[in-house]
Amino acid sequence: MIKKIGDNICSPLGFTTEENWHNLCAGQSGLRCYETGFDLPEPFCAALIDDEVIEENFSQLSKNQSIRYTKIEKLSIISATDALQRAHIDASAADVIFIFSTTKGNVELLQDLDGYEKTRPYLWRTAELIAQHFGNPNPPIVVSNACISGCAAQITALRLLESGRYRYAVVIGADVLSKFVISGFQSFKALSPTQCQPFDAHRVGLNLGEAAATIVYAGEATSHASDFWISSGALCNDATHISAPSRTAEGLVNALQEATKNIDLQEVAFINAHGTATRYNDDMESVAVQRMGMTETPVNSLKGYFGHTLGAAGVLETIISAKELQEGKILPTRGFCTAGTVAPMLVATQPIPTDKSLFIKMISGFGGSNAVICGQISDNTIRPTENRQKTVENCRILTEISIDNRQVVVDGEVLLKNSNPNSNSWLSDIYKHIGMEYPKFFKMDRLCKAGSLAAELLMRKIGKSIEEVKRDWAVICCNSAGSLDDDRTYQQTIQDAGNYFPSPSVFVYTLANIVTGEIAIRHKIQGESSCYVAPKYDKDALTSIVAGVFENTSTNYVIGGWVDYDDGRCDVRMSIFTKEKINQKIL
Repeated sequence: MIKKIGDNICSPLGFTTEENWHNLCAGQSGLRCYETGFDLPEPFCAALIDDEVIEENFSQLSKNQSIRYTKIEKLSIISATDALQRAHIDASAADVIFIFSTTKGNVELLQDLDGYEKTRPYLWRTAELIAQHFGNPNPPIVVSNACISGCAAQITALRLLESGRYRYAVVIGADVLSKFVISGFQSFKALSPTQCQPFDAHRVGLNLGEAAATIVYAGEATSHASDFWISSGALCNDATHISAPSRTAEGLVNALQEATKNIDLQEVAFINAHGTATRYNDDMESVAVQRMGMTETPVNSLKGYFGHTLGAAGVLETIISAKELQEGKILPTRGFCTAGTVAPMLVATQPIPTDKSLFIKMISGFGGSNAVICGQISDNTIRPTENRQKTVENCRILTEISIDNRQVVVDGEVLLKNSNPNSNSWLSDIYKHIGMEYPKFFKMDRLCKAGSLAAELLMRKIGKSIEEVKRDWAVICCNSAGSLDDDRTYQQTIQDAGNYFPSPSVFVYTLANIVTGEIAIRHKIQGESSCYVAPKYDKDALTSIVAGVFENTSTNYVIGGWVDYDDGRCDVRMSIFTKEKINQKIL
């Protein structure tokens, strides 16, 4: 377990958690409909933060006038500053780790760098600047796992603090809107022209929102008092489709079962759902609730207040859910009137009093990803467990592969050399050489092709059938560029007003974690799938992430590693890991 010792929300409803809570209780929404904006040809409904309010708040905090921060960086710093002040810890200490959750970061700079350095659109650079603002000496961890990023970041914090690697984790989730982001969702026909209606029979789509939210977590053994704890969390993949949720909710149910295996479901006050107001997401969540036998448990969605805040959603909605428990009041689902999901749910339509102490947060996203967090309020009777014995998993590599522009090497032996390193057909050449039969390969972007080829060869090396469902397997990938190779391609489709043709088939690959989804689908991996972003390959850091997966889940095997494709440069270093148990004392 880990405990919250500070938090903050910056949104259109306020720049503190208390201000947001007050406005939520008053029934206010940050959503507005805009006829024009971001140079888009279509109107949209969204929750936007006033730039002047950001400047007013940030001007009081800026320490280094030589650094010119972007909107998302300013919001993140404002949010983290308030949360850290409430936590009363030294953010510059070596036992503090910053974890940054985002989907698109500074992607708007692809349209115009506006004087910023060339590395500024890279997600790791944004996180680096935020951590450096607070003088933190550790390389920050960047989680970019589509819509579930904020919950995945908290699960990462849970693992790091429970393992004793750090004493404190500053989890920041942030995303801002741009022509890039809005046009992409418009290309999917996923946006509602009016304020969204989660779970409603007449729902037509989602609204997007801007926010930054921060939670400062402390390990169980620290002396800080806390009124909220994260007890467990789980990540699972549908292994079905990269942009559509499973009709049977397989991944979400697996995550719910894993996260709640040690709790009494009768003690759960409510479920805070993703509740995007899209047809298939809301239906999938209703199926999951029914399969869990929780149709009488109140369910709510916060999207009618904040919109879908992307990488901030999991953090923001956890903070509000904790507040609901603390205040003994379950918030209603704004926009919901008439039940309209395929399975029954008890959707909150008005404030519901509760004296229960547990809640479940569930969320899903592109790439087949699903996450669940279990949180609880607690009085100060909970005491840390001293010198607790914990099973720690060592990583043993079964087989490994590297692919670059020159060659393919499997377990130290060259499998194939590239006769023309400047050729654009190298990945297709590998596909043909190994006799891979998977027509979907040719629809993939280059990052996914590279990762899929490596995974195929690794699975063949250990003789693992692609037909076998693998629930004790995970897919963990890390890279430097995120999805920038595809971001640049998509940007060209919206760059000029006279040549505007946003493509959903291109946009879906502008998420860094799609490569994990493609691998999971091909090999029927229904365990965890996660994507991290870092400035460079670091074997020790990757091994640490894999060890964290082994320590806290029923995972027995991990396939993954470094999978990067940027500006024509391919760099893949993947392995299949298994675990060996040792005993180790933690604080």
